Formats: sequence, C-alpha cells, structure tokens
Amino acid sequence: MLVAADSMMWSNPDSALLVLEQIPASRELQGEERALYALLLTQARYKSCVPLENDSLIRIAVNYYKGGREKERLAQAYFYWGCVYVEKGELPEAVDLYLESLELMSGSKDSIFVAMLYSHLGVCYSEQKLRSTARDMYKKGYALCIDKDSVRACYALNKIGDTFLVDYQLDSALVYYQQTLAIASILQHSDLLSDVYDDISALYNEQGKYAEAEEYISKALIYELTKGDYTLACSTKGDILGNLNQSDSAIYYWKIGTESPNVYVKASSYDCLFQEYKKMGSWEKATMYADSFLVYYDSIQTMNNRAELDKLMDNHLVELHKRELSARNQRLIESLIVSFLVLVAMLIIFYLWFDGRRKKKYMTLQQRLMENRAEMMLLNEFPESVSDTKVVELHKLEEERFSICVSLFKTTEGSRRLDELKKATVKIQVSVADSYRQIIIHDIRQTFTDVMKDLKERYPGLTNDDLLYCVLSLLRCPKIIILCVLDVSSDAVKTRKNRIKHKINDELFNYLFNY
Repeated sequence: MLVAADSMMWSNPDSALLVLEQIPASRELQGEERALYALLLTQARYKSCVPLENDSLIRIAVNYYKGGREKERLAQAYFYWGCVYVEKGELPEAVDLYLESLELMSGSKDSIFVAMLYSHLGVCYSEQKLRSTARDMYKKGYALCIDKDSVRACYALNKIGDTFLVDYQLDSALVYYQQTLAIASILQHSDLLSDVYDDISALYNEQGKYAEAEEYISKALIYELTKGDYTLACSTKGDILGNLNQSDSAIYYWKIGTESPNVYVKASSYDCLFQEYKKMGSWEKATMYADSFLVYYDSIQTMNNRAELDKLMDNHLVELHKRELSARNQRLIESLIVSFLVLVAMLIIFYLWFDGRRKKKYMTLQQRLMENRAEMMLLNEFPESVSDTKVVELHKLEEERFSICVSLFKTTEGSRRLDELKKATVKIQVSVADSYRQIIIHDIRQTFTDVMKDLKERYPGLTNDDLLYCVLSLLRCPKIIILCVLDVSSDAVKTRKNRIKHKINDELFNYLFNY
C-alpha cells in the first residue's frame, strides 16, 4: 500500500491520501515503513491542500533518514518540513529547511524536484520582501524546467514578472508576462492564462493605458467565470472602466464586486460606487454606498486591530519566554560556575592531601635511612669483633638501606624518566636519551649516596662510573637502558663489567649482575 501510494503521489495525490489513511494499524509501523508512511502522508496532505497542523509527523521521517544513505528521501522530508513552517508563517525556518534539502539534492538528476525547491524558496523570499533574491530563485527553477515541464516553467516566468511589477520595473515585467502568455496560449492552460491576463491588465493600468488594461481584464474574466469566484476581476474591471469614464459599465462591475467573499474587495467596490454616485450627484445612493463602505471599513479596521493586538500579544509572550529562558540560562551558568569552583576546591584539597601523604612518606623514609646509618655505625664501632651474627645484621642493614634508597628514588623526576625509557620503543629511547640522561644520573647519585659510599669504602678501586653502573644493575635496568643512560657502546659496558668483576668479591658480583 505504501508503494502504491508513492506511485500515484504526483498524478493523483487525493487517491494516495485515501490509500494511506486506509492502512490498518499504521501506528504499529516500525523502522523504514514508519518513516516512509510519515513522509508520504505529509506529502499527500500537502498536495491535497489538507492543513499541516504540526511537524511531529514529518519529524519521524527526518530523524530516520538523517545519517542514512537515502539522501533524496531525506531531502523530501526536509522540503515538506519546510512546507509545515510556511503554513505556520515561520518563513526563516522554512528557508533553512529548503536550503538543507537543496544541498542534499546537489548533483541529483531529479531536476523537477529541485525546480520546485527553487520555486518555494522564491515565494519565501518574496514574502520577506527580498525580491531580487526571489527573482534569482525563480530563474534557477525556470532553467531546470524548460523543455521538461512547460507548466512549471510558465509559472516561474510569471513569478519573475511579478517581482519586477512589485518593484515597479514595468517594462521588464511586461517582457516576462508576454513570454508567459506565449507558452500558456500554446498549452491552453486556463489558470495560467487567467493569472497572466490579470497581471498584464494590472501593469497597463499602472501605466495609464486603460484601454489595453480593459482588453486584458476582459480576457481574464472569460477564464475567471469558470473558476467560481470572479468578483475580484469584476471589481478591477470596474476600476478600469471608471478610469475610461464608462460610468454605467463600471457601476455594473463594481456591484458584482460588492458580492465578493473578500472583505477588502467589498470595501473597495462600495467606496468606488460611493465616489461614482457622488460625482453623478445621486446623493441618496452615494450615502447608501458610503454607509456600506464604512461598515466594511470598520470591519477591516477591527480585523487589523485584532491582528495587531494578536501580534503584540505574541511579541509579549515571546519576550516573556525570552526572559524565562534568560533567567534559566543565568541560573544554569551560576550553577555551572559553582560546580566548577567546588570541583576546583575538591581537586586542590585532594592535591594537598596527596602531597601531604607523599611528603610524610618521604620524611618517614629519610628518618628510616638515618636510623639505618646509625645502626650500621654502631655495628662498625668494634671492627675487631667479627661474628656470624654481626655479618648477618650488616647484610640485613645493607639490604634495608638499598630498599629505602629505591623507595626514595621512586619519588624523583629521574625515576619517572627512567620508567618512560623502559616503556618506549628503541627508536624513541635513542632520540630522548640525551634529554633524560642528566636528570636520571643526578637523581641516582643523590638518592643512592649511602649505597655508593659503602661500595666505595669496601672496594676503593671502583670509579664513579663503575658505581653508577652497579646501581643501574641493582635497579634491574635492561641492557639497552643502561647503554642509553651511560651513553656508551655495548662493548664498553662489557669491558666495564669485567673490570668490576676483578675489583669486588664473587658473592657481591653475583648479587649485582646475575639476575
């Protein structure tokens, strides 16, 4: 049923609407079927002149097709969404949606749909008094329709003429009206012929060519009589005949104008009758028509006042809404600022707490290191007394000292740089080693002072570089890291390791290097 409705949409939208409204359980449709149903139903209602009350239906289609591959379906959804806004009188929003649709249709082969987009954009721009822009839109639409859709091309030409007529560029307007008339005459399209005859008549009337204006309004009336409401054309013809001083004929057509359902046409016709009978000296009839004119004039004024009041009320409601939104935004900004300040305060408190813990831990390690030094000094006060217990105690104190130094080293920048080197690739290790080397060596020498001092005292033959190598080995650094920190070759490290082996005992050597 959806496919059937889609196929008859352009040729017979009323039938398409009937098919769509007969789909059972339409609210239970899901996914693509639901989106297509929403799009086609909106399209059928618009083409069948059924008012589009809101955009909730077409939004279903927009939300589904947005981000998908069916760009033409999304373009159609945007177009009919724009039509909803046009019916609501919200033209800037409609223009935005039409432009979205136009952008999606760039490069499309569906030139008729693109031409329709340009036509609707032209109408929106005209309503906003942007007639030059509207004219450009109509011209682009005409270029796409020519040789493909003569009726649509004819309407585009007529609209171009209208923009020139409103701008009082009468010669240019006449050129386009004549082109429209030539095509409409070939097509024998009654609506087009009626419109263009009306427009040419209005143009000649503006130029003071009343005979030509009367000729074209008479031709327009032939087609207007078949449409039902021909009172506007009759009132216009009465104005032209009045300018030609054909009073009796003018009065005849003005009286037809007074039967118009349009209050403005009624008021105009009564005013003209009043003026004409006043000129003729028929005061009784002039007074009667003046009274009728005043009734409809008052009615128009009441309508205008009500419209103005409605506009003021709308503006008032908009202002109230803006104030409410402004107050809400102000509260939101204030809450965000307060939240940000609370978050910053929490981060500062956390940082101070964390920094305090770090300092406390550092001080504890320093205190333990000092205690370790004191204990070792007490054991070394009696060098002549050598026992197994003393040797075990010294060994434990040395291990504890090294463990404390390692913990202290982990709090330094050098330790963080050393960890970064361990995690980096070989290429990065080589590239950043120069910038890291001095920091790592400085922090190692400063932190492991006690360890290096003990090794130096026990084995005087060890150089500063030997001691640095021993500490790096004690930290269990991979060979590539040791090469980067010491900035030496693999052979140089191997040679240094052999020299150290001959300077210290085997037990310490195995502890340092055999891991």
